[in-house]
Amino acid sequence: MLPIVSALACRYLMLNLSVETWLRFGVWMLLGALIYVGYDYRRNRLATREQAPSPETTSA
Repeated sequence: MLPIVSALACRYLMLNLSVETWLRFGVWMLLGALIYVGYDYRRNRLATREQAPSPETTSA
């Protein structure tokens, strides 16, 4: 019951925000997402990790 009441209270507060506030929120979210993706793209371990030799290519 409490989670439902909390979600409804948040929804009520969000619906009473001005359009200017939502625009600022959107701009900051976009900026944050761009920074996050840019950082992840350069620091991606899977893309930069050297591939281990497969058993088929290593013959004795």
